[in-house]
Amino acid sequence: MQKIRTRLSMMLHTGLGNYLAKVMIAMSVLTNVILGGRLNQTFSARNWEWKRNKQINIVRLLDALLGHGHCSRSWAYWKVRRKW
Repeated sequence: MQKIRTRLSMMLHTGLGNYLAKVMIAMSVLTNVILGGRLNQTFSARNWEWKRNKQINIVRLLDALLGHGHCSRSWAYWKVRRKW
């Protein structure tokens, strides 16, 4: 019985985690578009693009909150996916 509970708990946690991650990405894209950014680009990717163009950005803050290199990975993923 304990194994079944553990398995169900892991499935729920994983499913919930994936769901929340997708919701957060959608909110990031929505925020970016509302602020005038490109379609399907997250706010993190947009800030990395600003950094590359030597504009004011909050990459350090976002990377501190979301993990080292988050913005650059988001931008790279967006660039690759944009070409599909």
